[in-house]
Amino acid sequence: MLSPAKINWTLQVLGRRCDGFHQLQSWFLALDWGDELQVSPAAEYSHSTLHLSGPCREGVPVDESNLLLQAEIAWRIAGGVAPALKWQLQKNIPAGGGLGGGSSNAASALIMLQDLASSPLAMRDCRRIAQSLGSDVDFFWQQAGAELRGGRGEIVLARATPPALWLVLCLTDYHASTADVFRNLNAPQLASDFVAVSNSAMTIDEDVIEQCWPPQPGCNDLEQAAFAGVPGLRTLAGELRRHGAFSMSGSGSSFFAACPHEAQALQLMELVSPLVKKVVMCRPRGQS
Repeated sequence: MLSPAKINWTLQVLGRRCDGFHQLQSWFLALDWGDELQVSPAAEYSHSTLHLSGPCREGVPVDESNLLLQAEIAWRIAGGVAPALKWQLQKNIPAGGGLGGGSSNAASALIMLQDLASSPLAMRDCRRIAQSLGSDVDFFWQQAGAELRGGRGEIVLARATPPALWLVLCLTDYHASTADVFRNLNAPQLASDFVAVSNSAMTIDEDVIEQCWPPQPGCNDLEQAAFAGVPGLRTLAGELRRHGAFSMSGSGSSFFAACPHEAQALQLMELVSPLVKKVVMCRPRGQS
């Protein structure tokens, strides 16, 4: 099963809330590229195991600190029944790349557990687990293509259908800590009642509006904070932007550029390949 990456097409930080979190507004876009996750019953084990392969496996834990196994544990505690499992994960998405790899793995595990279960959870209960594990997990669990999300990322504000496009995704050798990026961010303090107002505005999925897709990637308000913590990212961004309109995804450290035509994307890939660890050409998930 594809465990897809995502990019933040836009990422606006509205301010810092009284609970310590930041209020965001961001267009999430799932990609047709990512990790590959397989699972099979593990009759020889009394508990589930996680086995890694792929170019980005180094440093990824295989114990219960991995979000995938945390998702399985939470699913079983909530009442889901399935045999012990052998998870095999090919890691293509780099950790700390701003592409949601760990969250996508956890969401994919929940989807597969539901399919394998002798006693699955009610879908609403499974979604609660996804939401408890993180806003990105909820996005991937719903298998959404493109959503505008607010709050900390848990509120679905709108959905959209992106136009046909190709994405040039640049994976780097840098690691940007999300926690450090937010610590470096000098966001304004929001009103003390903002959290309550935000939570009361949460919409149910059936009421989420369709909205026009922003034609160009927007500004990422986390970029300067990421550059402050990892100066090499600033230098790299300047080099990439000599060749195309590259944006940083999430809190870093990956960059992407959108191209209307495949030939343009291939040409851009060739130009930037010497600058980064790896370049991937992909499309929004669901586009053929």
